[in-house]
Amino acid sequence: MDASSRVRDSLAQRRFPTMAATVDRLGTEIPTVPADTPVGTVDGMFRMDPALRAVAVQDGPRQLVLLTRRLVEIHLSGRLGYGRALNARRTAGQLLPEHRVVCRPGMSLDDAADLALGRPEEVRYDDLLMLGDEGPKVVSVSEIFEELARSFRHAAWHDDLTGLPNRRWFDEQGPALLARSNPDRTAILYVDLDHFKAVNDTHGHDVGNAVLVEFARRLRECVRVEDAAVRLGGDEFVALLADIDEADAENVADRVLAAALAPMNHGGHALQLSATIGLVMARDIAWDEELGPLDALLRHADGAMLTGKQLGKHRVQRLDGRAGDPFARLAQIRRRLLGALEDGTLTVRYEPILDLASSRCTSVQAVLHWDDPELGGVEPDEFLQAAERSGLLAQIASHVLDKVCAQVAEWRRAGHGWRVGLRVVPGWLTGGQLARDVKAALAAHGLGGDGVRIDVGGRFALADIANAKAQVTELRAAGVEVGLDSYGNEHGTIAVLRALPFTMLKITSTLIDQIDSSQTDAAIVAGIVNTGHALGLEVLASGVTRPSQIGVLRELGCDAARGALIGDPMAPDELVRRFSPVPSEPDAVGEVCLAGDSAPNVS
Repeated sequence: MDASSRVRDSLAQRRFPTMAATVDRLGTEIPTVPADTPVGTVDGMFRMDPALRAVAVQDGPRQLVLLTRRLVEIHLSGRLGYGRALNARRTAGQLLPEHRVVCRPGMSLDDAADLALGRPEEVRYDDLLMLGDEGPKVVSVSEIFEELARSFRHAAWHDDLTGLPNRRWFDEQGPALLARSNPDRTAILYVDLDHFKAVNDTHGHDVGNAVLVEFARRLRECVRVEDAAVRLGGDEFVALLADIDEADAENVADRVLAAALAPMNHGGHALQLSATIGLVMARDIAWDEELGPLDALLRHADGAMLTGKQLGKHRVQRLDGRAGDPFARLAQIRRRLLGALEDGTLTVRYEPILDLASSRCTSVQAVLHWDDPELGGVEPDEFLQAAERSGLLAQIASHVLDKVCAQVAEWRRAGHGWRVGLRVVPGWLTGGQLARDVKAALAAHGLGGDGVRIDVGGRFALADIANAKAQVTELRAAGVEVGLDSYGNEHGTIAVLRALPFTMLKITSTLIDQIDSSQTDAAIVAGIVNTGHALGLEVLASGVTRPSQIGVLRELGCDAARGALIGDPMAPDELVRRFSPVPSEPDAVGEVCLAGDSAPNVS
């Protein structure tokens, strides 16, 4: 079995823990008696062995039926106390229950619980008979449900991929662990795998999962039994070390560093990774009044790790809490980001795009905006980086896609035909789900493919081009335009432009900045515009701030522009107010002039 298969099996068992747990270990061996055994004899067996819960009655040559202590006692007690006399001459076979269910070894707890719950209410919680090669056994239904409860509690507190305790466990149990520890002898390691995204992009998510499972195993081996190893999410792990001095904590960190560096074999190839570790001793932390001790410790360890990333990765980085934390804001962003989705502080603003031929705003660009009560305004570049590292990027992308489609539908009902551009990272495109997600969101809001344009920006792995092409082709077939964002920076390459069937080419703002003062920059942009047009693409210039830039772009034949000169990202109502439809041209659906006193003069 290869690593990917082992990961899939492990994932199935951990995601659905009750599927992996069976009734086998809950069974207790019981004796078998013939059906003609007198009831008094069976009653005597129960009296001789208080732990005996039931017997198996041989009711016919091939059938065993469970006769429980409870059922015998009911018959022998009777309503008026005459049960023992009335049943003195009866046999075990005459007391057998009407409802007879049997479970088998290997049956999951889920299935066994369903079997019990399928019986009438008056016998629903009676014991079950289990028949297997080892002979008859009795299984307590109450123990089945107790085991189910333990399994679900374990699933809620453990990562479904690696089996390590998860972020919820850390948040709920970590403070108590920390409270019982001596701050002078408590340390925390914040572990982040280096270049893990490249493994996912190059080899696929199955291999990435195999790497995470293997590293989690190595991490458990590096720490002591009394330590807590936790997977926070993505490729980030934490180890909380109690009753340890600084030298030993550094030794543990060095072991984890070496474990990450050791090759991970997969499919005949040795994958080489490394890790960056932030190490903080609890005694070095000046506690924050707004944070609990655990959150403060985690924030400083996170900051130490980020400092290590800045200094070149693959290292154990110490950070003196009393000297200040240069990455405190980024660490705080990572902690508060999930709440931003829940409390509605993460919103979408819309930036107008100018059609240079008509001087009208024919489409807009969606831009994420986060105004946090504690952090203030947070730029997308700040929190999207944190979202990717925290494994929240997919959740945020789905949230934004739904909000954009809902806004487009509202505008369409009001007569505004703007198409909205939405920027996505290559991972969503190459993961094979983007086209499905976009089509589902459009359908949910009653929109066609002309409601949105998907703009892809970021670094592509050449191995993922085939997957990306399939997704772009599917989007195009659904009528969705697809643009290549930030062309001209280190990520937007001619190879990607040639390989994928885009409809728009968006030139990065760094090439537009000096277009009106540098002949070299103007010539470069002219070449990009000509290349885009030769490929049948619409060309858009980003970052326009001066009217003179607009003039040069028009001379070069560029199709559209966006930037502060046209309008900063704004709330939907503000966009409608500033860029109202052209009243004299009712047929120009979706085209709006730059109007109003605050509108720039770009003619």
